[in-house]
Amino acid sequence: MTNNNTASNNFTIEDYSTPSAPVGMALKDSTLTSNKSMLLPNNDLEMKTDNIFATPIAPDIDDLPSNYFDTSIVPNGAILYYNDVTPYTESSKAEIQRYEKTYTEMESYEDFDGTYQTRSVKNSRVVPEFSFSIDLSPYICEQWQRVAVIPSGKARIAGEIVTFRDALEQYTLSNKKIKEIVLKKQCHGWNLEELKKKLIALVRSTGYQNSINVTYNRVNYQIAARSSSKLSQFANSTVVHVLCCISCLCIIFGPIHYCLHTIGSARNTIVAEYMMMKSDDIFLQLNAQIIVNSVIQRSRNSYIAHFT
Repeated sequence: MTNNNTASNNFTIEDYSTPSAPVGMALKDSTLTSNKSMLLPNNDLEMKTDNIFATPIAPDIDDLPSNYFDTSIVPNGAILYYNDVTPYTESSKAEIQRYEKTYTEMESYEDFDGTYQTRSVKNSRVVPEFSFSIDLSPYICEQWQRVAVIPSGKARIAGEIVTFRDALEQYTLSNKKIKEIVLKKQCHGWNLEELKKKLIALVRSTGYQNSINVTYNRVNYQIAARSSSKLSQFANSTVVHVLCCISCLCIIFGPIHYCLHTIGSARNTIVAEYMMMKSDDIFLQLNAQIIVNSVIQRSRNSYIAHFT
């Protein structure tokens, strides 16, 4: 089972018209998706580099779930490296896409007849003087370097070593009608906190003196595999979610749906690591002029980072 979802990161610079308002390099709602996977490092997750082997599981074929898939071909080391795996599908050919999100806010009110109605409301908010984002996808290696399992809290306390095969077996041997296993993508190689300081210093060099905020955004960084049961397909249907929201049934079924997903989700976190192909210093050297010009011109555009 393969899902070729991709992930993309960008950051945005903002400047507000009022000196007292918070000013920042912040991500906007516009999203960039790319054929290059891009993720932020999770400092709370520590990959173990020891290659400890687990004993293969040989279940009785009569006891296997109907949608069971054989994981015996999966290398059983603690760390799975790219060169150890034969690809099942071609690399994703997804192209970079841009789209804008708009938000409509509605409020309920009681009319003269005592009935409740809804109406659209325009709310004011602080508008930044400039807001631009830079897509960092060109700096991410197209293929993952390694896959590892971050054990759950209980497993770590017990001192258990959970391999990639173990995590797959836990999912595929489960007879639950609603079950889910998630792979998260993350990048490795940049110190984002140090890069943030350098970006702020670069903006200051233009003469801008108000407060600045730098944030990073990531999208499409998770791949979820779910049960093929009809109950699972129904529970995860977009139509069902929309109908529940419209009819307000989400108040009743929302907590039930969340509990079922929590119970059926894999206990351990699977992480795919992608390497940055150039250092953050080189990125800054190649893209400093874009950032400076965008601040001076009060830009509201999105850019793809220069790689060469």
